[in-house]
Amino acid sequence: MNRRWKGDDAGAALPLVLILVTVVAVVLGALLSFADTGVRTTVNLRDQAAAAYTADGALQAGINAIRTSTFTGAAGEHCFGGSDTLTLPNFGGGGSAAVSCTADPAKVRIQCPSLSVCNRPGNAILTLGTGGEDGLNIQQPTGSSFRVHGIVYSNSNIRVVNGSLDTNTAVYARGACSGTISSTPAPSCGYGGSSLGADPGYTPALTSVPPRQALPPCTKAGSLVTFQPGLYDDAAGLSAMMSSSSRCKDSTFWFTPGTYYFDFRNSAAVRPPSLPGGDDVWTVDNGYLVAGTPVDGSKRVIAKPPVPAQIPGACDNPIDDPKASGVQFVFGGDSRLAVKAGQVEICGTYSADRPPVALYGLASGADAPVTTTLVPTGTPGGTFTTAPAGSLSTVDGNLATWTNNAGGNQSAAVTATGYTPPAAIPAGSILKSAQVRVRHGNDGGSTQDNLTVQVTPAGGTTGDPYKVPSYSDNSLHTDLVDVTSAALSQQVYDGTFTGAQLSYTAALKHKGTEQVDALQLVLDYTPPALRAENGCTQLMYPSSAACALVTAVNNSGNRFYVQGTTYAPKAVLDVTLNNATEPIFRFGVVARSLWVKETGSVTFTGAVIEVPDDSPGFVFGVYLSAYVCPGAATCTPGGARWPGPGWPMWTVIRRTRWPGRGRCRC
Repeated sequence: MNRRWKGDDAGAALPLVLILVTVVAVVLGALLSFADTGVRTTVNLRDQAAAAYTADGALQAGINAIRTSTFTGAAGEHCFGGSDTLTLPNFGGGGSAAVSCTADPAKVRIQCPSLSVCNRPGNAILTLGTGGEDGLNIQQPTGSSFRVHGIVYSNSNIRVVNGSLDTNTAVYARGACSGTISSTPAPSCGYGGSSLGADPGYTPALTSVPPRQALPPCTKAGSLVTFQPGLYDDAAGLSAMMSSSSRCKDSTFWFTPGTYYFDFRNSAAVRPPSLPGGDDVWTVDNGYLVAGTPVDGSKRVIAKPPVPAQIPGACDNPIDDPKASGVQFVFGGDSRLAVKAGQVEICGTYSADRPPVALYGLASGADAPVTTTLVPTGTPGGTFTTAPAGSLSTVDGNLATWTNNAGGNQSAAVTATGYTPPAAIPAGSILKSAQVRVRHGNDGGSTQDNLTVQVTPAGGTTGDPYKVPSYSDNSLHTDLVDVTSAALSQQVYDGTFTGAQLSYTAALKHKGTEQVDALQLVLDYTPPALRAENGCTQLMYPSSAACALVTAVNNSGNRFYVQGTTYAPKAVLDVTLNNATEPIFRFGVVARSLWVKETGSVTFTGAVIEVPDDSPGFVFGVYLSAYVCPGAATCTPGGARWPGPGWPMWTVIRRTRWPGRGRCRC
């Protein structure tokens, strides 16, 4: 047996070797694991990068498809031909892609690629009158500047009394110019004409007369008085409500969004009792008139305007908000608006393809009077001897008769009912006349007979008796007897006339047979109609009898703003600026003639009338979303799942807006 000496160190290196091998193995294992993780990460990043590149390429393909198409963003159009999805099979290698497109409604876009496709007027001021009166008349203190943003075009002359007319672009006048005019290029007076001077022919928001609205209650000063869209025909009532002596003085008068038709009938020769007489001018002499969607000082939409309203800035302005829902005030006949000591702000409705016309003067249309003959139905009643069914409806020899065999004073009556209009008479109709057509006679003949007719409207009271002529012969005669009454006129105006009862009474002093062949009711009325401006609004201005569609006078507290296009091609606008703090006519003015006066108290130095500039570079905007479908030949958003539950077949990789904010479409 070999003995190991005490100083022998053979085998001592083995533990060290084992430790070293273990450490090396652990380090190598860690390195191999790290390398595997790195490889996996590299593969994943490579796949993500490939997907991102594929998505970017898909977006570029989508943009190019829209750029080279006829898509304009109009309602009903699709971004990619017949669809809003562009499919890209076998796109980018190892898969496919798709691009979806949605419109971006969140931006006000002002664009005018042509005068026929334009959501703003071509001019800031366009006057269409061709002679006999000034096209544009500006009166102001010496040294003042009347500023306009946009083209000024007059189809007649331009007259600047004191101060100057300054615009950032061109001025055209087909007639002469007088006074100081500053423009770029220099003003063209005696201009030969161009399409810029043509009537744009905007159509009103109305195609028919809306239902008549009664004036809302006016009971408390400093309150909110709310109006609804519809027909208003009482200028005197509106003026009384908005006066300093009104029971609701100092109120906010809110005209909710919609279309309003003002066709005042106060000057009509024949009126119902509830419609006071007077001229057809609505005067705002007190309070705060807000027309459109109300907003607060930060331009956020609110449920209702405050009392008092802060004018300007009380309603949603279509120059700022593509969702602006406003009003259109349409004026017909000789109806007019006068702003005195009150404050008025009228906001139009934004549209991507037409100007936001807020104030409209009708250029066509006329009254269409109706004459209708109403007949009875059923069997007549009363005390006549005979009254067969249908005996009084037409002239046909089917007689209602009464034979008086006794002498002295004797009487009898025949009564007929029905007289229902063939169509409902609309509220707001003006009754011009009501007549009873009666065919009657007596075989004993006498001019001393006392013959009368009476009318009782359905649901109303019996009217006075009206005299019917009597004759000495024994023939039948046809007479028209005027039975127009306040009660009948009011029913027609209120739209509540549904029929009537007519009575024919004969009082005789001789023997004979009274005969009635027909008893008809003839109504002659004028229903509400869309009427072109007429009367004094069509006279040469400013003759003593002429009047303007809109006047704003130099009264303390007066404010008048139209946040939208004003279109009155047959009328004159006459506005005095006293307390303006921003442009009073936004989106331009089209009128027959425009008169503007500035007082010495005007401190506003910006453009008084403007048309907004076109949005830079593009007509529309869209949002594009790219979808990548790895390992699939086609890619349809919303399709089957891949590779299994929990994994979407498609993945949204990119979403962008095109064109980008502030970028040009090129």
